[in-house]
Amino acid sequence: MMRRLAIALTIFLLGFAPALQAAKPPVLMLLEHVADDGKTVQTKIEMKSGVVESKDKGKPRDKWIIRGGDAVTSGTRPGERAVSFYKTTGGENTLLFIVKARYFRRDDGKWAPRFQLNEEPLVMRGPDGKWKPLSVIQGVPSLIVQGGSALPNAEGYATALELGFTTGGMPIDAWVVQ
Repeated sequence: MMRRLAIALTIFLLGFAPALQAAKPPVLMLLEHVADDGKTVQTKIEMKSGVVESKDKGKPRDKWIIRGGDAVTSGTRPGERAVSFYKTTGGENTLLFIVKARYFRRDDGKWAPRFQLNEEPLVMRGPDGKWKPLSVIQGVPSLIVQGGSALPNAEGYATALELGFTTGGMPIDAWVVQ
């Protein structure tokens, strides 16, 4: 009797496994860096709302790499996304940069994400009332340096982005997918 119950329960749960798998949000991109021990670490950035804190919060890295996530099967192009990346200082989040994601059809018919860096200038009013860029002294990188060999397509979207900051290592403490 107990064996039959266990078999029935297993079959019942296996029947729900695909539905549970489908409910998980797709991975939009992978945020990659090299850890202190030299190993490559990838963090999945899923298409879900709300602020997500990094498991590597407060750990500056010289280089960050953004790679494609899950390819999507759809009759029409999935909507564009934007991911805002932040540095946290004293409980306040400072916008570092935004990565736009747009889907492009692959040869197998699936839609794969490609990326474009949107470095928004951070400015504030100076003592004279004029807009001025925030300086490195205030902890904001003055320039993002892109590297890597992935060339953008005709619309300016690349399969991967490699970036660093002119000020040295910078932590990515949180992000928001929109």
